[in-house]
Formats: sequence, structure tokens, C-alpha cells
Amino acid sequence: MHVTGDLGFSILVLVVSFVFLAIALIIRRKWRRAVARKEEIKRLLILASEEAARAEFEASYGYSTTVYVPQHPQCAVCFSPTTTRCARCKAVRYCSGKCQIVHWRQGHKDECQPPSISHEINDVGNFTSQKAAEPDQSEAYGDRFKFESKLPAKPIQMSSEESESSDRSSSSEGLFSYELFVKLYNWNKVELQPCGLINCGNSCYANVVLQCLAFTPPLTAYFLQGLHSKECAKKDWCFTCELENLILRAKDGKSPLSPIGILSRLQSIGSQLGNGREEDAHEFLRYAIDTMQSVCIEEAGVNASGPLEDETTLIGLTFGGYLRSKIKCTKCHGKSERQERMMDLTVEIEGDIGNLEEALRRYTGTEILDGENKYKCDRCKSYEKAKKKLTIVEAPNILTIALKRFQSGKFGKLNKSIQFPEILDLAPYMSGTSDKLPIYRLYGVVVHLDIMNAAFSGHYVCYVKSTQNKWFKVDDRDVNLIDSLFHIQWNKYNN
Repeated sequence: MHVTGDLGFSILVLVVSFVFLAIALIIRRKWRRAVARKEEIKRLLILASEEAARAEFEASYGYSTTVYVPQHPQCAVCFSPTTTRCARCKAVRYCSGKCQIVHWRQGHKDECQPPSISHEINDVGNFTSQKAAEPDQSEAYGDRFKFESKLPAKPIQMSSEESESSDRSSSSEGLFSYELFVKLYNWNKVELQPCGLINCGNSCYANVVLQCLAFTPPLTAYFLQGLHSKECAKKDWCFTCELENLILRAKDGKSPLSPIGILSRLQSIGSQLGNGREEDAHEFLRYAIDTMQSVCIEEAGVNASGPLEDETTLIGLTFGGYLRSKIKCTKCHGKSERQERMMDLTVEIEGDIGNLEEALRRYTGTEILDGENKYKCDRCKSYEKAKKKLTIVEAPNILTIALKRFQSGKFGKLNKSIQFPEILDLAPYMSGTSDKLPIYRLYGVVVHLDIMNAAFSGHYVCYVKSTQNKWFKVDDRDVNLIDSLFHIQWNKYNN
């Protein structure tokens, strides 16, 4: 009986111990949750205060119609010490050309009062007393990859005194004057007609890109006036000089022309390109733009280019924009955000994508990073499931969109019709922005005609719109005027 009593007491002690342990675990778990909740509340309060401060800051300089000039002038954007001022109104000061461009796009172009006498560029690059006119709006449609022209800002007018001073101060405002860029954008003194280009051996991919570049608004005016060759210091071969020469010969009405001056130096444009081979038009476009960017940097005498230099060249002002990437870890809810430079957009069209808006919605939609594509979280110190979202922060002046029809590791091509709107409004796919006109009109389309649904072989043709809003179909040396781009039966070409 005594042994039985000892056993019962031991069991009772064991049960009580388990109960106390369970209670302790529950209390500990609740305490941890309370601490975590408290930390989350603190984090949210910090974020809320940062958002409030950011909103107050943006409201103070992004939407105000008055300009405050302190005793020691400060930059209108970042409030740093200034090095230059607006050459048009002379009322606002900036620390750099980048801040001047940002402020101009944020609305200063609507507030800045021009002088009574205005000037624009004529055929030889001088200034006349004629006032620049705003171009009319045009249409949009496209396939494969396309160039879309942003509806330009109001032309900048300068007096003769200001035009001289702006040239002298261009180095402090950036590598290429933004005022001159806007004038080139709106320049339409010469009607350039597309000319045929001789196929020098599977060179249709290059011919269509050269045609589209020739009708890119700022570049057209820049090359037709010979502004590059007047400043180019290169003694050996120069891609930009060759392109300018090609456009000047087209201006004289010569057709077809041979682009052999460019095609004979493909290795100088892109190391992966080869003579006589079938290449991808979008890849050649990227190489061509990068090459022209390098020429701009070299022409400006800059040894090492940085963000400011890259953004303020002629090519940077033409094609450059910014993307914002946001990633949120689903475990710790930590957020990572960064901005990256963009020169074009490549959008997926797999699945049920039937038009450009759907492709852009997918591009800027939330992506789940999981499985082999998990996100390495710096806070968790491990690979975790996360959510990623891309948005456009700064819309480029010239937008290039490539439809991803060629699939990596597959020989087949996505042959499906993709519909486009007449006018593309990029605002729904952008993060909070002060860009008032992210609206684009189409002026060039490149189409790949495949053979037996093969992605590695086929033929390229293009459609370009002249400054007089006339559409042309260009197939190497053949150039034909068409009534409307919308009358083309895209499915016929398996584009």
C-alpha cells in the first residue's frame, strides 16, 4: 500500500509539471506575439511618418506655383548649392542638369514664362525668329517590337541672348542641352521619305532597325542638320557618322542605298554579330543604341561615365527612363526597393495575353518569387518566398516595346495576334509620378516573317511613319506608301 501511494504521488507531480510547462509555453508564445506586434506597430508608425514627410516634401516643390529663393540659392529639387539656373525664366536654380530635367517634367515647363521673341532650329542648325509649333497627335499600333513617340512637351523658346548663354552653360546642365533636345524633338522642317536599303546578305534585321532610327524624332533632326559630324572628333570609323551619312543621302532622294558602311563593321557594333548571319533585330537595336551612347560620351570628353552623364546625352534623353523594383519578403515582411535604368521594355505574351495593355499589366503586376526563384532576404539571411512588383517611375521620351515571341531554349515562335490601341497611355503602369503626359503615338513597327514557325529563321520588314503622318511599308529595297497601318492583315504574316 505504501508503494502504491508513492506511485500516485509521483504521477500527480508529473502531471502538475506538464501543466506548468504548457502554461509557460503559452505565456511565452503570447509574450513573443505581443513583442512582435509592438515592433510591427512601431515599423508602421515609422513608415507612416516617412510617407507623410514625403508627401509634404513633394507638395512643397512638386505642385507649388511659387518659387522661393533664399539668401543663398538652393536647388529647386534637392535644395543643394546651385551651379546653374533656368536659361528661359532665370528664376529657378539647380545643382545639376539632372535636377533641371526632373523639375521641368514636374511642371516647371507650364510655369516658366517664355520671352516675347522665340527661336527654333532651321535646316543648318541656326536660330530663326519663327515660333515653334506644337505637333499634332498621331496614331498607335504595332507588333514584334515597336518605337512609340511620347507626345512632346511644349517647345522651349529662347531669346537670342539666352540661346548663346545656354550653349555656354550646357556643360553644367548635362552633356546635351535639354532645350536643344526639345527643339530637335519638335523640328519638322524637312519631310524625310524612307528610301530602300540593299540587303547585303541576310541583313534585313539591320535594315529595319536603321529605318526606324532614321524616323526617331530627335535623331532625325539631329542627323538631317549634320550636327553630329560637325562635332565628331573620331578619326577612324564611327557608327553615328555612318548613320548620319545614310540619312543625308536618303534626304537627297537616292534609293536604294547600301548600308555596307555599317554592315562591314558589325563587330565594332556588337561582338556577337557576324556578317552574313541571320540576327535578331531587337538585339541589333540594343547594340546600335549602346554604340551611339558610347560615341556621345566620348564626344563629350568624359573619361568615366556616371548616371548623370548617361542620362544627359542625346541618346539618354531620347530612350532613357527608370523602372522601380519592389520586393517584399513574405516571412519578415521586409521590403527592398531599387531603381534601374531602362532603354526599352520587353513584355511577355504567353498564355491568354491578347493585347498590349494586358502584356503591360502582367509586366507591372505582382510576381511571386518561389521555388528555385526564391528571394534571398537580407533580414532573414536565407532564401524566402517573396512578392516582386515592377513599375515605371520615369517614362522615356521615346518608348520601345519588344514583344517576347522568341522563347529561350525553344525553336518555335509564339505566333499570335497582339492588338494595340491607337494611342498608348502609360500612366496606369507607372508608380506615383508628376509626368503629366506619359502618352505615346506610334511611328515605327518591325515585323518578323517566319518560315514554318521557326524562331531562328525568317525575314524582317518594317512600317514607318514620316513627319507628314504618311505610313510606308519598307521591305529592304522596296518602299510602298500604304493608306493606313491598321489595314495590314498581321496574321497573314505570322508576325
